[in-house]
Amino acid sequence: MNPRLALVTGGSRGLGRALVTQLQAEGWRVVELSRSAPMADSVRVDLAQPAAVAQALAEALAGIDPISVSELLVLHNAGTVQPVGPAANKPVGEVIDALNVNLVSGIAFLVTAMAHFQSCPGRKVVAQITSGAAVRAHAGLSLYSAAKAGMDQFMRVVAAEQTHQAHPFLALSLDPGALDTDMQAVLRSASSTDYPGAAAFARRQRDGQLGQVEAVATALRRLLDTPAALAPGERHGLRGPGPASIPVS
Repeated sequence: MNPRLALVTGGSRGLGRALVTQLQAEGWRVVELSRSAPMADSVRVDLAQPAAVAQALAEALAGIDPISVSELLVLHNAGTVQPVGPAANKPVGEVIDALNVNLVSGIAFLVTAMAHFQSCPGRKVVAQITSGAAVRAHAGLSLYSAAKAGMDQFMRVVAAEQTHQAHPFLALSLDPGALDTDMQAVLRSASSTDYPGAAAFARRQRDGQLGQVEAVATALRRLLDTPAALAPGERHGLRGPGPASIPVS
């Protein structure tokens, strides 16, 4: 058993894949959860099914003694901006799936991991990748925004709850800023009716104003390695899109 363990959702592509690659290069064992499950320690599961996520993670952790882990990172990174467009125009099934992926499965994943490792005395971080959409109104992204805002508040309350534990987790929300990923491509290709900000994001991409996942992953790793600068429960982000980003809270 590697004493440094990371549990990551959505580590098959984008920022999640970059973070997983860096963690593995540093010698961490990474258990990744996604539909494509591309790695040796991947767990194949549909993030739109929260109960299946909790069960799959519990089974993956069954053979791991919490006391054997000296450092733990639990990161809910998986997310989807779809369906883009006014929520009132979307079928209820799509609404439920979007909230399950971005909110319910994230909570199910995090609480399952915390329950298993609460007694672990090592350094433990439980985090989620948030977005500026959690605090700003973007027409067409109501479902994504609501889920991210809900996750932000969940992490704040978890941080308060952890102060009463003998071996607390450090609970955080991490905002990587706007990234040049498949998710951004979805937004840039959306119609102006569904997403009025599509043209602005296209300009930002042409002007090189979107962060590159490898550089942002490196900056987030540096941020996670500075626990004294991390206020529990709060949003922590990066100034600017490039590799010279400075951690801020």
